[in-house]
Amino acid sequence: MKTNIIFPLLAGKRIVLCVILMISMHVYAQRDTIEHGKGLTRNLLEGGRYNGFLFTDVKGIRLQFNGYVQADFIHDFMEIENQHAFQPSTIPVPSTTDGNTAFSIRQSRFSFSAYGQPDKKGRALKAVLEFDLWGSTSGAPRLRHAYIQHGKWTFGQYWSNFMDADNWPNILDYWGPNSYVWIRQAQLRFTQQLKDSFSFSVAVEQPGADINIPATWKVRTFYPDVSVAFQKNFGEDARSHIRVSGLFHPLEYRNGEQEKRRGIGGAFNFSGSITLQGDNAVKFQFAYGNGFAKYSEDLGGQGLDGYAAIDDKRLRQISMLATWLYYDHFWSESLGSTIGWGYLNLDTDKLNLPVTLLKATHYSSLSMTYYFTGFFKIGGEVLYGIRKNSDYKTGDDIRAQFSAFFKF
Repeated sequence: MKTNIIFPLLAGKRIVLCVILMISMHVYAQRDTIEHGKGLTRNLLEGGRYNGFLFTDVKGIRLQFNGYVQADFIHDFMEIENQHAFQPSTIPVPSTTDGNTAFSIRQSRFSFSAYGQPDKKGRALKAVLEFDLWGSTSGAPRLRHAYIQHGKWTFGQYWSNFMDADNWPNILDYWGPNSYVWIRQAQLRFTQQLKDSFSFSVAVEQPGADINIPATWKVRTFYPDVSVAFQKNFGEDARSHIRVSGLFHPLEYRNGEQEKRRGIGGAFNFSGSITLQGDNAVKFQFAYGNGFAKYSEDLGGQGLDGYAAIDDKRLRQISMLATWLYYDHFWSESLGSTIGWGYLNLDTDKLNLPVTLLKATHYSSLSMTYYFTGFFKIGGEVLYGIRKNSDYKTGDDIRAQFSAFFKF
């Protein structure tokens, strides 16, 4: 009898507490905008540069909550292993006509951003914790970003300094161009503004080689990766930019005889976004180097930084070219389209690798997006991909995707 009385009392106290908390905080909601397409581009979303709901002021900390829900309806006309993102490296060779249909909400995400008061030297303080629903087929949360910014310093997991995080083409597919240098890493980064439109950044990033080695070998993680970048902004409101970055990527391992060995993978990345009249934009990337497949959107986790056979004593690094070119066009404030192509090639001809190992992939897409408001959009996209193996045999796939998106 006493138990039945206690439960309603506890529930009542919780309700009162929630009401008090809601009253004690000021909540600022987003406002719609007539510039529909400009506020919902993929570039703004990936960079986290869109408004949310701002809760202020709790002990000098402002807290913002934002995110979006995206529903994807996908049909592949041929077989591909990755059914939720268009990943040409997972196309079987030879291709088959066993198509597949997949419905997904895995692109949906949410984030919390905290803004602290500047310190005595006026240095800004910010922390971000962001998740998406890519953790499993059931939509389990997965950590994307977790970092702190204090003035010129960044601590935590964020986009690699080697990639260009500000030239996303306005596509619907989750992963984007196959050759995109795209990876999130735990890092310590320093950014210096050299002039109003020119900046320099250097970072030490999460160590680890993505290599294909015999079972008797072991990967070592002792030295971190090091990346440097220079970026020049220009044009109206400095909305265009070009960026040059370099990477030093240690490949450390113990071979079958337990000898410690090390190689240095290295690459450069030239990229940019050129804004044209009417908010149209040309976006591009050209990256080349040795042993940096870990940084490729299409190849990460497949062990293609380097390769060693059972009878080898030393790892052989794999050279890679990764390039793409896209064009974003707005027909009006409510209608936009994006078209482009990506190409990735591994120099495997002289390495005597297995004939089934990946040699090259192609990725192309065409999309149309309609923006109903500054919060809601729908779009359709057609994609085509090719996988080529080291023996030059190929497989391909055609995908059609329809997506609906609501930002909050």
